[in-house]
Amino acid sequence: MNVAVTKVELVKQLLNSNNTALIKHIKALFETEDSDFWDEMPADIKQSVERGIKQADKGELKNHSDVMKKYKKWLKK
Repeated sequence: MNVAVTKVELVKQLLNSNNTALIKHIKALFETEDSDFWDEMPADIKQSVERGIKQADKGELKNHSDVMKKYKKWLKK
C-alpha cells in the first residue's frame, strides 16, 4: 500500500463530500488520535493503576478464577 497515494485519494474524497456527519467523524478521529487517555485520567485512577502494575511486577497477583470463587456468592442472580 502506497501511503502517499492513499492520502491523496482520501483528500480528494473529503473535498468532494458534503456529508457533514462524515466530516465530523473524521475530525473526531484526528482529535482523539492526538490525545492520550492517560493524560485525561484523574490522578487517583492513575495512582491505582500504577500501584497495580507494581504489584504485578512483584508477582502479587491472583488469577481470575480464584477471585471469582471468593466473590461468587455476591454475583449470583
